[in-house]
Amino acid sequence: MMPGERSPLHVLLFVFSSLAAASAATDRIPNATASSTCPSYRCGHAVDIRYPFWIDDANASAGSASSASHHCGYPSLRLECRRDTPVLPLPSGDYAVTRILYGDRTVSLLDLGVFSRSNTCPLVGRNLSLPAGSPLSLTARDANLTFFVHCSFVGIPAHLVACLEGDGRHHSYVFRDGDELTPRGYAGLCQDVIGMPVLRRSLLGAGGGASPLDAVVPALNMGFELSWRPVEDGECGRCERAGGLCGRRRGAGHGPWTFACFRAAATAAWIAQKSPRRPLLSADTQHTGPA
Repeated sequence: MMPGERSPLHVLLFVFSSLAAASAATDRIPNATASSTCPSYRCGHAVDIRYPFWIDDANASAGSASSASHHCGYPSLRLECRRDTPVLPLPSGDYAVTRILYGDRTVSLLDLGVFSRSNTCPLVGRNLSLPAGSPLSLTARDANLTFFVHCSFVGIPAHLVACLEGDGRHHSYVFRDGDELTPRGYAGLCQDVIGMPVLRRSLLGAGGGASPLDAVVPALNMGFELSWRPVEDGECGRCERAGGLCGRRRGAGHGPWTFACFRAAATAAWIAQKSPRRPLLSADTQHTGPA
């Protein structure tokens, strides 16, 4: 485990205790005053949330610091705050955000659909899916675990995931990237084939246990990471090249959202600032037209 990194068990305990009512939303607290156009946020105490990420305040009360009349950030990097846990909704499901490294442009995620509360067997059921045109992508530090679920063939016992057995006549298996024994030609004999990303380092030195879950469960517990790239095209690309931050704004009465480029008097000061408790930008903005 790297210095300063929380243990997988600690991460899971934090996530599941904070998501006891998983779909309920709590207050999003901006680390800025109401006059600040582009605040950073905290959701709980573990993750600094700022541009290009943002907290969705669509359900915030009218008297909250952010009235949901505008936001700074990329549309596909919208986060929700659920029981003090930042969550990134993706087409494939919801993923808890455990860390964001802005200098490295990476976000660490934990798939909230992987485990039951007993945390003994992965609930394999979805491939990672990113929004069309999203700036997000997997990184070189990620590897892949491929699950062959409820198959009618008898495979290699060392790869058998016994807890995913169905009716006793179908079997489930898991393989790592690069395993020459992966039964690619037998995928049609399985109910599903699911690829799930994990951190490559979580698999180093693993695999000596009696069950493949001895390596798989800890790897899934550690989650995976995505990187994001700056937007280069369209209105947002022009806005950032001009020293602004991309976002959206809408007028009174909850009208349609329109694209907005939020200008900073001193963008360099924002880049250099280290405290998440100060406003990121002045309130000087420029509206550039429809999204």
